[in-house]
Amino acid sequence: MTDHPFDQNIESAWTIPSSWYTDPDFLRREYREVFGKTWQLVGRADQVARIGDYFTVDVAGEPVVIARGADDVVRGFFNVCKHRAGPVALEQGNRRTFVCHYHGWTYNLDGSLRHAPEFEEVQALDRCAMALEPVRVSQWGPLLFVNLDETAPPLESFLGDIEKRAAGHRIGEMRWVKRRDYEMNCNWKVYVDNYLEGYHLPVVHPGLYREIDYDAYRVEPFRYYSIQHAPILPREKKGYKGPRRYLPTEQDQNDTQYYWVFPTLMLNIYLGQMQTNLVVPLGHERCLTIFEWYLSPDMEQDVDNLVDFGDEIQEEDIFICEHVQRGLQSVSYNQGRFSVKRENGVHHFHSLLNEYMNGTEEKCRDGLT
Repeated sequence: MTDHPFDQNIESAWTIPSSWYTDPDFLRREYREVFGKTWQLVGRADQVARIGDYFTVDVAGEPVVIARGADDVVRGFFNVCKHRAGPVALEQGNRRTFVCHYHGWTYNLDGSLRHAPEFEEVQALDRCAMALEPVRVSQWGPLLFVNLDETAPPLESFLGDIEKRAAGHRIGEMRWVKRRDYEMNCNWKVYVDNYLEGYHLPVVHPGLYREIDYDAYRVEPFRYYSIQHAPILPREKKGYKGPRRYLPTEQDQNDTQYYWVFPTLMLNIYLGQMQTNLVVPLGHERCLTIFEWYLSPDMEQDVDNLVDFGDEIQEEDIFICEHVQRGLQSVSYNQGRFSVKRENGVHHFHSLLNEYMNGTEEKCRDGLT
């Protein structure tokens, strides 16, 4: 089957080809062109609350360590010793220095080389050149982000006006309470596609469908992110049978915010909580989704109800996403079409993928900022 070139006009556009979901070589390109050039959520500020606190993380296939230095500044480095590429940190903890687990080279928390054992006879050793390679770190609310590309736009460009839009939810006052991990047998883009449209709600998520105003559901795209507007139905809904999972106030009904930030971060903000959902590729046909809950103090007693409902929705998504991945491998399928009314969020995602993977600076479509 012939691939249709990507069309910025959703009315005539085709989805990205199935090979983008099934080709292992394509994922290797994505690590370089997408994940290596965008801001990746790596952890929380409270993980490095004290001087000397650190944690390690994989970013686009690269080992990275995040640490709070003696000067109280949070920094990031490639977790690679400049001697013979050993790791200078493992897992997480608190240290005054980094010590390579291969030959014992010691680095200060600002990345500078402190001691290279038995190197007295080495000539012209440039200690500055042997410092740990830094990576960009930025913080938003309780979240820490890393970007491996020194030339990429700042985090503020990716988040746009999300901070202003979400200000009423007082994210800075929320406390991390729980994490759930889910592995599934599908390409990471299958899961992101699924998140970015409400078209499947009536069929796949009957429980969630009963909680929201589907007729008012819409997606608003911006330069590097989009917002799903999904108003929660009022407490008393005519004809509703069974207990409600959400019990909104009038303000809650109109202030539910579901953000997606290119390429793999979801921020669900509503009912006094923020739920982060990070999608991590584990292979070209496997991915991990990491859910973390942040709650305001008055909502912490409801955490079990929120997590249980999240489990129900996630299991439904895993079921359909794994079946879609199998369908993408069929000789009968290559590309599909978009619902103009319901799938403009997916079209926006595919346009950004096309831009990054083809190395072109696409002009923003009308309505994007």
